Amino acid sequence: MLTTARKGLINQTLIIHPTAIISKEAKIASGVNIGPYCVIGPGVEIKENTYIGPHVIIEGKTEIGANCKLIAACSIGLPPQDISYKGELTGVKIGENTVIREYVTIHRAVKEGFTVIGKDCFLMNCAHIGHNARLGNNVIMASSSILAGYTIVEDFVFISALCVTHQHCRIGESAMVGGMTGTRLDLPPYFMADGRPAKIRGVNKVGLRRRGIKAEVRIELMKAYKMIYLSGLNTANALEKIETGLMQFDEIKKLVNFFKTSKRGVVGRDIENDGSDNDIEV
Repeated sequence: MLTTARKGLINQTLIIHPTAIISKEAKIASGVNIGPYCVIGPGVEIKENTYIGPHVIIEGKTEIGANCKLIAACSIGLPPQDISYKGELTGVKIGENTVIREYVTIHRAVKEGFTVIGKDCFLMNCAHIGHNARLGNNVIMASSSILAGYTIVEDFVFISALCVTHQHCRIGESAMVGGMTGTRLDLPPYFMADGRPAKIRGVNKVGLRRRGIKAEVRIELMKAYKMIYLSGLNTANALEKIETGLMQFDEIKKLVNFFKTSKRGVVGRDIENDGSDNDIEV
């Protein structure tokens, strides 16, 4: 059952605009600010000090973490765009300190479970996250990018504007995806992808430096990139050479494991890039 907060509620712990429509069964923690014309359904839980801007709709079995900011007119937990969906009570989980800008859509899961957004993410306006997708922590999605159902995005990924990712794809940790990129294959961690279809253009050196990855690790990742994409070796032989010839930092192990566990296949290199831009300082 939904009720209108007709008089509004303003005190030291909670602010609800009088035009907001909130289910009596929704759980709203202290410090939450709910703006005009919001609609919040019965299965929703909003944790401490989260801001819900005007015209936001939240449905399903949805949990919004503490200190999040849903700026305006975003839709969270609405039914998935999947013809197999039969009305199951699924939901969305959003980690703390995440910012969701205007007109973002995040659909709840199909069949069972949750669509998951990690903590400290930043989703820019008009981004879409499909059912059953799973985003890690510190993910940035720029305007109008689309993740199809069951996509997995690992920590510290940056997805530029107008990108499209096919369902069931994976994007590896600290990858950088250039604007208007489209992919039907997995994008490996620590590298840059660009184009349609996506091609690997080099190591995400700027992102790795900003994250605080040590220089010796970045150097080994550069060597690994060259072995996989520029050496002429097939992927299996390149991975074997990486495992036996490079220092086995955690990042190197993750890179190799990503290739070995890919179910869709991993994006190839840009044949027009001769690799000369990958010899500069890392």
